[in-house]
Amino acid sequence: MRLFGIALLLFCTIGLNSAAAQVVSRIAAVVNKDIITTNQLDQKLQEQLSKQEHQPSPAQLGALRQDLLSRMIEETLIQQRVKALNLKVSEDEIETALLDVQQKNQLTREALQEAVTAQGLAFDAYLENLREQILRYKLIGEEVRNKVNVSEGEVVEYYRAHLDDYRMVPEVQLSVLTLPISQKASDQERQQIRKIAGEALARLRQNEDLAQVVASYNETYGATGGELGRFAYRELVPEFVDAINGVEESRYTEPVETAEAIHLLRVDKQFASGLRQFDSVKHEIHQMILDQKTDARVKEWTRSLKTKAFIDIRL
Repeated sequence: MRLFGIALLLFCTIGLNSAAAQVVSRIAAVVNKDIITTNQLDQKLQEQLSKQEHQPSPAQLGALRQDLLSRMIEETLIQQRVKALNLKVSEDEIETALLDVQQKNQLTREALQEAVTAQGLAFDAYLENLREQILRYKLIGEEVRNKVNVSEGEVVEYYRAHLDDYRMVPEVQLSVLTLPISQKASDQERQQIRKIAGEALARLRQNEDLAQVVASYNETYGATGGELGRFAYRELVPEFVDAINGVEESRYTEPVETAEAIHLLRVDKQFASGLRQFDSVKHEIHQMILDQKTDARVKEWTRSLKTKAFIDIRL
């Protein structure tokens, strides 16, 4: 019976069939001179529900509906402010934004269009969403960001109060050649792999190319290798730390044997511990403080818009 009640509630509020579609749209809210209808609200609600795996309870559904209405009121106020300031988005700005998206995602225009379509969104609708985002960014810049300042003193004060965040731990960049050892390997087979590891190490120390040495042992012994990455010493297993201790850059360690493999490590670069200097992080700190202040001011600005507006919620 409870499931039937939930189904009936969804039927009535979302409008999933022809009977619900015949319900006359009412006014959900008046925002200054603009109106938000119940049909508009229910469309937003249906979009939100389609993204959820589980249907909400009646109480959750009501709370979601109220939250969506609040967001729609905020969006209406923002659109009204955009019109009041006569803010526009040019085609060049749209094109610049598209190129930025393509560059960040390493996509061609055709690939971007395909990706958008794969998400179930028409590309024209995507462009309209992009236009709205740019308008919002312009509005925030005009109303909020241009009025937010970060002094040099604030940046210095933050740096001094968070020195531990800018301490660098010792790190090392490694490459490796790995010869796997089967769990079923006999002592004789393990000894043979040790011999091959010794041969490979001798070739590498004669400056033979790592990729070529790996390839020469790949088919017979399953060798793999290449750049391993950059690691803090605390991230490495103790066997690796012991092996690279005292090894100069571009040099190879002695073979490191574990139960599963024998590794030949190359120390590509050492990064010493220390403190990142203020000049190297001041722009990063400035941007972080600016973002924090902007976020706080945006919330204040949004509350101010609501306070000054005529809002009549009729649900």
